[in-house]
Amino acid sequence: MNTTPQIHGYQFNQRLLEHSLAEIWRGRSFTGMEIVALVLTEVGSADPQVRDRLDEASRTAALEPGQQETPLWAANLTSDRPYAITQLVPGQSGAERLIDPLDGLLGNDEKSLAAVRSQLSQYGAAPVPAAEVPSYAAPAGSKVEVVREYRQKLGRWTYAVVAIGVLIVFSVTYSVGAALGSAVKDEPAKTQGPADRAVSPGPLPSPALLAGILKTSTAAYKPRQLAAPLVGATYAGNADVQVIDDIDLPFAFGWPRPPTVKKVGESASVIYRQVVTLDNANQPTLNARIAVHPCRDLAACLADRAAFDKQWTTTFKAPTPTTTMDRRTRLTVRGGSPYLLTMTRAFSSGGRWWLAGVAVTCPPGEEPAAQRVLNDIRRQTP
Repeated sequence: MNTTPQIHGYQFNQRLLEHSLAEIWRGRSFTGMEIVALVLTEVGSADPQVRDRLDEASRTAALEPGQQETPLWAANLTSDRPYAITQLVPGQSGAERLIDPLDGLLGNDEKSLAAVRSQLSQYGAAPVPAAEVPSYAAPAGSKVEVVREYRQKLGRWTYAVVAIGVLIVFSVTYSVGAALGSAVKDEPAKTQGPADRAVSPGPLPSPALLAGILKTSTAAYKPRQLAAPLVGATYAGNADVQVIDDIDLPFAFGWPRPPTVKKVGESASVIYRQVVTLDNANQPTLNARIAVHPCRDLAACLADRAAFDKQWTTTFKAPTPTTTMDRRTRLTVRGGSPYLLTMTRAFSSGGRWWLAGVAVTCPPGEEPAAQRVLNDIRRQTP
C-alpha cells in the first residue's frame, strides 16, 4: 500500500493523482514554498524500465529547459521510491508532466494530466488548454525527433539532483530573489484550506498500469520457405533482403532496401515498432508499423483480437483489418495514395502465442514492395 511520501525537507498534504506507476502530491518545502512532487509507487519503483524512463527523460530534458515549465528543484532517482519535485508556479507546469513518459507511450496520459492540472489551477498553476492536449501517433522521425515532438506538445523541463547542501544554497538564493521583488513571490501567501478530495481519474488504458512484457527471443528468419501470398507480390525463395531481427519482436522479416528501425514504444500489453525507408527528400517510400501483444494461447488471442485491433489501429491511425483470410488472419487493402495494407495475425513463437498488428504504407508505384513486406511477415508468423 502506498502511503504519504516521507522525504526530508518536505511535507505533503494532498495527493492529486493515484496512478499505478506514480503519484502526484502537493505540499510545501521547509522554506514554506508550495511544491508539486511526482513519487513512484511501489509498483513503479520495482520496474527497472520505469526507473530508466524517469532517469532518461530527466537527463534529456535538462539540456533544453522550457520557458513555461518549472525546473526540477529536487530529485532522487536511486531511492526506494524515486521522486522529482518542482515549485508550484502560476502559469507554469510542474512535476505532473513527468507522469507521461513513464510507461513508454507518449501522450496517453492526457486525462491524468488534465485532472491534476485542474486541481492545481486553484493554487495558481495554469491548466492546459484543450488544444494543447497531445494525442499519440507513431512518429515518422528518429528517436530524437520523437523526444522533440513530445517536448513541443508538453514543453521542456530541466533536471537536477539536489543534496541537502544544494537545497540550503537554493533557499538562500530564493530569499534574495524574494527581497528583490519577484512578481510571483510578492503575491500574498494563501491561507491553507482543508485538503480537497484527491483526484482519482477514470481507469487508464492497461499500457499505463502494468509491468513490462516478458519478451521472447526473435525467431530465426526463414528465407526459403515459400507460402501463398495474402495479397499481390511476394519474395522469391532466394531474394536478397535486409533481415529485420533486432527490434525485440518475436519474429524476423525481410525488408527490400536499407531500413531505419525504431522502437516507438512499449507497455504492459503491446510492443510498438516501426521500420521505414526514406528517399532523398526524407519522405517515406516504404513504412511498416507493427504492434505485438502476448496471449495465453490461441483461444485467448482470438478473444483479445477485437480489443487489440481497436488499440493498435487507434495508435497508428490505421483502418481495422476486416477481411477474414483464415481463422488467425484478417486483412484490409486500401488503394490510392498512400497505398495501405493492414493485417492482424495470431501466431506462435518461442513457445508463446502472440497477436501481431501490421500497417504497411507506400506511395504509388511501390505497392509490390509493401505487399512483399506484409506477405513476409505473414510467412514468418506460423
